[in-house]
Amino acid sequence: MNVLKLTGAAALATLMSLSGAAAAELKLVWYVEDDSQEAALRTILDKYTASHPDTTFDLQITPYDGMLQKFQQYAASGIMPDLSLTSSMEPVIRPFLADLNKEIGPEWINDFVKGWADGARLGDKVIAAPLNVTSTGIFLNVDAFKKAGVEIPAQDKGWTWEEFIPKIKEVAEKSGTRYPLVWDVSASRFIVHQFQYGNHIFSEKEPIQVVMDDAKWEKSLDDFIAITKDAMPPGLWTGASSDNPKELFVGGQAVAYMSGSWQIPTLAGKAGFAWQAGPTPAGTVRSSIYGGDYLVAFNTSPNLKEAVDFIKWITSADVQADYAKTFGVIPANLKAAKVEYGNEAASAAVKTMQSELDASPAYAATDQAWPEMQPVWAVIKPAVTQAVAGQISTAEAVKQIRQAAQEAIEAGR
Repeated sequence: MNVLKLTGAAALATLMSLSGAAAAELKLVWYVEDDSQEAALRTILDKYTASHPDTTFDLQITPYDGMLQKFQQYAASGIMPDLSLTSSMEPVIRPFLADLNKEIGPEWINDFVKGWADGARLGDKVIAAPLNVTSTGIFLNVDAFKKAGVEIPAQDKGWTWEEFIPKIKEVAEKSGTRYPLVWDVSASRFIVHQFQYGNHIFSEKEPIQVVMDDAKWEKSLDDFIAITKDAMPPGLWTGASSDNPKELFVGGQAVAYMSGSWQIPTLAGKAGFAWQAGPTPAGTVRSSIYGGDYLVAFNTSPNLKEAVDFIKWITSADVQADYAKTFGVIPANLKAAKVEYGNEAASAAVKTMQSELDASPAYAATDQAWPEMQPVWAVIKPAVTQAVAGQISTAEAVKQIRQAAQEAIEAGR
């Protein structure tokens, strides 16, 4: 009898030990726009823990602009988190990323928006999970247009840039709005203007090659510089101004704002005026740019199984709809249910920006899908800002971008 009791106790101890061994605290690195986004994320993580009690999270918030430095530190130390949010899989961390083709299966990635899913591929591997998709475009202060007596055209009859700039200057003057246009100082937001004039960096199909028409790039960059001087806050794109584009628009001090769909929750909650997304002006073509976030797992993690389980959960169709509603983004999973954002302006904006993304040329996705694009991003912004400031010519700025692209191809061979 005593032996049986001892055996039962030993079995219980063994069971408890095994249960303890199964518990995992996942170190999760993430970036957010503000405290409300962090609170929303923690709510989602709590939902996962409620249904998976053995998995908890050590959430570490890192500024978006500091992610590359953070990845470099991880690679240098060899000490990785379990999971991280990222918008691109930098070369420095690629050797440490789990292959989700192996961990989940090769068919899984086909459930996601193709343009963004292609960016998760590296050769025959899938090194990231598409989490959400974003679209870049124009937000408009509808109240300012009404006050100025200027009509906003329908989505399918939008302005060209040549028509748009005089219109928003007129609206600013008649409505008493401080600035016609504010624009996120970002490489990916800038390149949309090039896309809208048929300019892109890489070929759309293999073999990858640089396909820049330098003369057309220079002309479009000249046009962009003219817009910064004619319609934007002084110094915004030279770094001489401390003005924050989002704060200016949300504060009602700008007629139009070039940014992305991730701003929709902020506008829905904080803008004290009627607003809408689009129609985004066109050049010779209409284009947005594929953007968004990925979630990566690290192959060095002792909790890799739990990390992959979380990836499967948060990218599943049901959770994707909830995640998209929470953060005002477009689901990356094509099987996600229709998202009702609980705000008429927000729901309309997401629909508009999705349609602009769908109408974009293939290169709006493929330029980002090529791994070779990653080092080029770091060159675009300083080259453009220096050209805007008059420190270098537009020809030199375009030359720097071309050179970075060519070097990226050579490095990948």
